[in-house]
Amino acid sequence: MKERQIVAIDVGSSNVVIAVGAIEDDGRVNIQGIVSEPIEGIDAGRVVNSETAGRAVKAAKDRIEQELNIKITEAYAGLSGDFVRCVQVTDYVFVQDEGSNQITERDVEDLDRRMRSVKLPDDREEILSMEAVRYTIDDKVVDVPVGAYGHRLTATYNFILGERAMRDRLNQCLMRQGIKVKEFVPNALISHLAVATDEDIEEGAVIVDLGGGVTDVSVLMRSKVRHIASIPIGADAINNDIRAYGIPANYVENLKRRYGSALTDMATDDKIVFPVRRGVPKSILRRNLATIIEARLKEIAEWVRREIKEAGCGSKFSPILLITGGGAEMQNIETLFARELGYEEVRAVYPEYGFTDNMTDVITTTAYATVASLLRFGAERGACSVAGGPRVATPAEPEVKPQRPTIQVEQPKVEQPKPVEREPEVEPETQKRNVKPEVKDIFETGTNEKKTKRSWIDRLQVGMNKLGNSFVGKEEDKDDW
Repeated sequence: MKERQIVAIDVGSSNVVIAVGAIEDDGRVNIQGIVSEPIEGIDAGRVVNSETAGRAVKAAKDRIEQELNIKITEAYAGLSGDFVRCVQVTDYVFVQDEGSNQITERDVEDLDRRMRSVKLPDDREEILSMEAVRYTIDDKVVDVPVGAYGHRLTATYNFILGERAMRDRLNQCLMRQGIKVKEFVPNALISHLAVATDEDIEEGAVIVDLGGGVTDVSVLMRSKVRHIASIPIGADAINNDIRAYGIPANYVENLKRRYGSALTDMATDDKIVFPVRRGVPKSILRRNLATIIEARLKEIAEWVRREIKEAGCGSKFSPILLITGGGAEMQNIETLFARELGYEEVRAVYPEYGFTDNMTDVITTTAYATVASLLRFGAERGACSVAGGPRVATPAEPEVKPQRPTIQVEQPKVEQPKPVEREPEVEPETQKRNVKPEVKDIFETGTNEKKTKRSWIDRLQVGMNKLGNSFVGKEEDKDDW
């Protein structure tokens, strides 16, 4: 059976990430590959230069197509930025069955139809998503309205709005690279899919996705997304603050991850020294580095506090706070958010839910949280159009082995001549300096049909034999001597 594949694209302010997965029979996603490429031309989620952004998308697309031996033509794309906002609208209908006052599906559909006809105050915006987050029958809040009794059904809908122009820019950027967007998805709307459990979503959770240029906030309660927001501050702002301290740009990210701390009082006083241009060393105290990071994270935490209040979940709302995204990989970041927001349970989390067991082989960083959630969303919505198949365990790889020079390895054994076969061609003067081959040639001659070359020892022996014969003879010869 042909694999049902999903392609997800997260175009961020610092990197573009493309992931490909296959939907298993049990609904889980088997991640086949993820690639990330640095990107320019994106500012806080907005496409400000389609040419530079397009080159990064093309580089990522070419890489993953080559790695998996596929051709990407369709994908789910995430939207993030301050041009995406959340609005709650409340409306009501009277129950149509006046006899029994029982609420039916027809009443709910009527209310839903009224919500879809809502006119937006700004023509530049469009509705990206809408969902009922709370139902009220007369004056009582209910989870399931159908089957209950009452006179008036009221619903509060969560509308996710976005600027049409910003979506069109991203759409054109992807279309130029041969990618048709199957559906645009607000990142904050689906950020919980890969990092939160069903229990977290039911009891209440706040997802803080700390990206490069944007921090997405999602507030969930009773398995519903109550509020989302895109804060126009991210990890890049922290990097810029560190650079303002005189640190070269190419050292900033590694310095922040390895030595940075979200809290000054938990940092040491040791000095971090590293070389810069012209071999002149540069240094910064670890405590000073933590001071820079802490100040910016406190600002982000204050934004998060305001968005949680905007969700209107009430004073008793005490959710779990889950921090993810590329900026979450920092020491003591959980402690800082717990202090600033007053929450008891704060965790920095990796994407891990809804995937097959091999997901840990490809997801190695919290920066892949958004694209992982997009894969989960795509698995629920439907497969993408992808040509070819993954280059995993295909016969193409073993075919390379016969091309190795096995014949050349064996060739010296066949063609290498024996040294003794070349010795007869050597001149006599050279043979006199090489006794062993000459003696061997002498004793191997064994025929009288050809004259053999004799050494000076042989000739001396013949001379001595002749001289001895001259003394060995008749007895009278001895007397004469």
